[in-house]
Amino acid sequence: MSNYKKWRAVAVAAILSAGLALSGCGGNTANSASSTASGVPVKGQTITWGIEKELQSVNPQTSSQDASTGILRNLGDSYLYVTDDGDYEPWLASSYKLSDDQKTLDLTLRKDVTFSDGEKLDADAVIANFDYYNSKANTHQSTWQAYLESWQKTGDYSVQFKLKEVYPGFLAALAGLGTIPISPASLKNSKELAAGGKSVALTGPYVIKSYKQGSQLTLEARSDYAWAPQALTKQLKSKQSLPYAKELVFRFLPEASTRTGALTSGQVDAIDGVPAQNIAQIKSNSNLQYGQVLNDCTAYSLYFNTTKAPFNDINVRKAFQLGADYRAIVKSVYYGTGTYAEQSFSPSSVFYDKSFKSLTFNKKKANELLDKSGWTKRDSEGYRVNSKGERLSISLYSDAPYVRDSRDVLAQAISAELKKNVGIEFTFKARDVGTVSETWKNNTNDAFDNSMGGFDISTAVESVYLWKAEPNRVFMKNDQKVVDLIHQGQIGKTKQERQSAYDELQDYVINDKAYVLPLYVPRDNWAASKSVHGFVSNKVTGHLFSSSTLWKD
Repeated sequence: MSNYKKWRAVAVAAILSAGLALSGCGGNTANSASSTASGVPVKGQTITWGIEKELQSVNPQTSSQDASTGILRNLGDSYLYVTDDGDYEPWLASSYKLSDDQKTLDLTLRKDVTFSDGEKLDADAVIANFDYYNSKANTHQSTWQAYLESWQKTGDYSVQFKLKEVYPGFLAALAGLGTIPISPASLKNSKELAAGGKSVALTGPYVIKSYKQGSQLTLEARSDYAWAPQALTKQLKSKQSLPYAKELVFRFLPEASTRTGALTSGQVDAIDGVPAQNIAQIKSNSNLQYGQVLNDCTAYSLYFNTTKAPFNDINVRKAFQLGADYRAIVKSVYYGTGTYAEQSFSPSSVFYDKSFKSLTFNKKKANELLDKSGWTKRDSEGYRVNSKGERLSISLYSDAPYVRDSRDVLAQAISAELKKNVGIEFTFKARDVGTVSETWKNNTNDAFDNSMGGFDISTAVESVYLWKAEPNRVFMKNDQKVVDLIHQGQIGKTKQERQSAYDELQDYVINDKAYVLPLYVPRDNWAASKSVHGFVSNKVTGHLFSSSTLWKD
């Protein structure tokens, strides 16, 4: 298909190895439709979900919520599809070709695809979308845009892209949510473009029927949808065309106990964000099923603010890294079902470093480092103070819409251990996005907590490590070695070249400079009635694909 296949061939073995490793990481059970479905799919039903997090946007191009991927996939399609072996296959495209120097990509489109408003997906529509991405009207800029030099129509259904330099992340972008095409009419006329809505026409199998903020999102199937990914339809082993369900209902149920109760009482067919404390209960229920898949790219980690005290001191950063048994904390908080982050990259990443020397709890060393930096005394509450009587206090303000997986509980456990072991005061406060943004504008936040998924680690690493949005939240771009290693990892023409750069990068930012503290590997996990079939997850992306494949007995 392309020269990129040669590069992927080298990477496939690593991907499969990562996939096999998942089975030993937190009980990963990445279900596929072929293994869960029984009988012939039934069409025309309603599938109801209980969802942990309400969507911040129903426009896939502007969404930054990893947890919303499985919902937004129902609304929009991508040019390319990522298979379980990590290869890129055509989807909205009928074919693609990458030049020998990997800087020119020729994309040929299918001729039967339409947006939900009736417009055709042709070369003009693609050009309109890429013109929009790079216009001032688009306030949601993406990493790949910096590498794209030009795009031009080469035929009614063909487009050519030229890159400034080798960048594997561009194919990943064409397979991701951020480049899902929107109809030219919607780009021009919709007043809901930023947040999405019924007036934003996409190419997916469903359209928005109704959306009650704070309550639920209801989608209805398109009767004319006929361009599901070929690799997916082969996996489903069914002659029935997608989508199966006539209607999808996503009820927003942020309380874990409410979601679990809604499932066990039959009010919903499936739930996401299954609380760790309920996993054993669900697995033991003969009427229910459970599944999970580890998210790809970067683990949930803390990124220390090195521009101000106390984390401008490497001794304090290292003491924070060594001062608590994070492995034991993750095991406790997630009831033995969580996956401790041995490093910054997820085990499902192609570039996971199996030989990485992970951080080890060392209470003695942590206390010695703090003593060395002058935090030698304790106040009446047991916290360390310096010669001026200032407490060693670290505050983390986190964006509330992205607090998932009991991250607040995890922070509480970390806080208790750091106080007991080394006398550090650590507070975690979930606040609205605007409030948290102000803490960064005023430089009063001491750390940034984040995990990022995707198809290629280069996008996640550049987006987080070299944070380019305003206000700044991560400061590793101040270190030229970090910048250089990230660049090497992006432009390497072989998997080995990229692996070498990323291995050195992780060792440098975690062990040498203590810029990052990996904590746990996020997962998509779900539970459902056993009468529901067709759950499809992708090992490479680390998400459920969509609900278009679901049906009930």
